Amino acid sequence: MIDKLLERVPLLGKILVSIFGFQEWTMLKITQMIEKRFKTKTLAALSRYILKNRWGGKVVPLNKTINSEVRFLPSQEIIEILSRSNVTGISNCYCRETQRRYDIPNCSHPVNTCIHIGTGKSLYDIPYKSNNLKKVSKQKVIDLLQKCDKEGLVHQLIYYPNPNFYYVVCNCCPCCCIILRNFLDNGSPQMVESDFIADTDSKKCLNCGKCVEWCYFGGRVYSNNHLEFNPENCFGCGICVSKCPQKAISLRLKTSS
Repeated sequence: MIDKLLERVPLLGKILVSIFGFQEWTMLKITQMIEKRFKTKTLAALSRYILKNRWGGKVVPLNKTINSEVRFLPSQEIIEILSRSNVTGISNCYCRETQRRYDIPNCSHPVNTCIHIGTGKSLYDIPYKSNNLKKVSKQKVIDLLQKCDKEGLVHQLIYYPNPNFYYVVCNCCPCCCIILRNFLDNGSPQMVESDFIADTDSKKCLNCGKCVEWCYFGGRVYSNNHLEFNPENCFGCGICVSKCPQKAISLRLKTSS
């Protein structure tokens, strides 16, 4: 019911996502303090029962991982989205900074990876927006996304109250990212897959297994010395595309043949 209302009145969604984004740091800090004090999985419970399907991350791939013959909407690719989102700055990742300080000091991924867009935005608006990167150059954003792609980080729109409204773009690792870790560890419903799915050219694939190492979602596994692909577990993040030494993988739209 609320999603239908938000579709009819996108302004309401942008107001809600802006308010939520403004207080997110405080929410995360308080839940972290509670978890440390009482040894509970407060955030996991909050995500599963209170913020279920309302707060999370929508995976969006980088254009170079998409098959060159595929035509896609601006709202389906991360550079196109950011080009139309009025990026206001790039800051340190709360998750990696915090985890590095307390729990996972050995994470070597870059920290300065969160891309801010000011007030919340709506994917409904993206196709009608013109390119508008002022405070942060488009090349700087592209360079950061490509660096994160090489690092094997998942590009996500962090959303609230549904995946069409977002307030920051994060580049997430499975060891530190709160949303990604909650999904992998607890099956949290916070993660939303992209509109794409991986497609492998069997003539180029050597079954080397490099893609299996980088598939966080269990879409690619080795069985009896043979690579198997489970499309139900593929989130269309594009990391396997970037890591394949044979360039045998690309992304295609799920609706295409």
